[in-house]
Amino acid sequence: MHLPDDSLSYLLGEKYTNALSIPFIFDDLDFRYRTQIDILCEIAAGKKIIHLGCVDHNIDTVKHKMKRKKWLHARLCEKAERCFGIDIEEEGIRYMQEGLGYSDSACVDIFSEEFEALALSDDWDFLFIPEVLEHIEAPLAFLARIAEKYRKRFDKLVLTVPNGLSRDNYLLAKQGREVINSDHRFWFSAYTLAKCVAGAGFDLEEIRMCRHGTINWRAFRRNRFYRKYPLLRNDILCQARFR
Repeated sequence: MHLPDDSLSYLLGEKYTNALSIPFIFDDLDFRYRTQIDILCEIAAGKKIIHLGCVDHNIDTVKHKMKRKKWLHARLCEKAERCFGIDIEEEGIRYMQEGLGYSDSACVDIFSEEFEALALSDDWDFLFIPEVLEHIEAPLAFLARIAEKYRKRFDKLVLTVPNGLSRDNYLLAKQGREVINSDHRFWFSAYTLAKCVAGAGFDLEEIRMCRHGTINWRAFRRNRFYRKYPLLRNDILCQARFR
């Protein structure tokens, strides 16, 4: 899925309107209903990547997702040529290394000198930042700093965030409720994520709408609905190139 070429001037703030209508350009892949994990693993296959936020909250979350084969870092390590995991959760990294054997990982802040040295240690293809941006206090400034510091260290950035315009959120709103991770600060849409990425200094390449979690293939009607209406899925995946 792409935005029209004339939307770039709005993404960069060169033009303004309070009623911008975005006619997204879809391709055949947009009408395939897929999980976030499947798409990320496909992108990572045979590549050298750094996975920011690899712990996924805490040890209990890792254990729970491991049982269901839904822990993203393990799945990425199966596909990538090299997948180095970083997180600021010291206990979680220790568990990954000592309890699970994922030694190619570190408890490190992405803006530290230690990470800068790590970024120089190999020829990396991608920096993966899945399900992190919605937790960050200032997401645009966060991305802009990454773009400035690491433009010569990675080819591409891969992001995923929750979709504020999902069908699930609409149905909950009709009931007068919002269901959200209590640590989230933001919801995103395809356009607002694209605006953050472009404004931070990246060249947006594509956006994919996907399923966060598993797909129940027995739910034929629901799956058919999500194939037909990509923008109503509950997760947004974005690829962008470092300038």
